[in-house]
Amino acid sequence: MIRLLCITFLYTSLIFGQKDIQVSPNIIQWEKGVFLKPSDFKINKDVDPFKVKNALTTYKIEILPKEVIVDEKNNIVNYLKMNLATYFYKKKSWLGNKKDPKHLAHEQLHFDIAELFARKMRKAFKELKNKRIKNFDDYQKVYNKYWKACKTYQNTYDRETFNGSMPIPSNDWLLKVDKELYELEEYTYKKVKSRWRERMKKS
Repeated sequence: MIRLLCITFLYTSLIFGQKDIQVSPNIIQWEKGVFLKPSDFKINKDVDPFKVKNALTTYKIEILPKEVIVDEKNNIVNYLKMNLATYFYKKKSWLGNKKDPKHLAHEQLHFDIAELFARKMRKAFKELKNKRIKNFDDYQKVYNKYWKACKTYQNTYDRETFNGSMPIPSNDWLLKVDKELYELEEYTYKKVKSRWRERMKKS
């Protein structure tokens, strides 16, 4: 007996088992040369000077393709086709001060961190595939492990940079994330180059 499974994990949005969607005008896929702009944050909110956090980036790490097909032994029939993409959701994100570049840079790095953990998931999935492991629970455990680590990483980033109030967006963090992305470059959904590294070469 074959089963179709769709399981949802939430940050703001996180889905296991969605289709390989055509990115709409309100969704941005993380890829080479795509940078968030102030106009991409569609929720309008006023800045509260008494609050540290005055922005929100809503992202999704989505497992593709649309359906995870599982047999009676809990093995994924189409496991070799599984991949992940990282998406930013315009209508669920907001930027309090759209004229302050450091806030935009801070949110951009949140998006980059999401892609970093998508790469870690892709690497772990590839290792399971190379071992011909098809069990659904094994993939789910990997997914949960790195999603939890992603949330911890994001929270640490916010805490150490005072939610973006530090200079753009703290060179230590920018270089740290860029280095990790570069080291996992082969695990991109689409082959992309390290964007911050390319910018630094030109400067």
